[in-house]
Amino acid sequence: MKNNIKAFGENVFGLPVMEERLSAPTFEKLKRTIDVGTELDASIADEVAEAMKEWAME
Repeated sequence: MKNNIKAFGENVFGLPVMEERLSAPTFEKLKRTIDVGTELDASIADEVAEAMKEWAME
């Protein structure tokens, strides 16, 4: 059980990974969406989805 607790939260597509993989404008729009709770801007949806897919397949 202890190993599960240590591993919890690893391999997460969180802000550091998003910032690394998304263009700066897309990251800023996505971060604003997360912080404020607005709808995802459709103009960034494809880039976010592609970055998440590539990250997940590694």
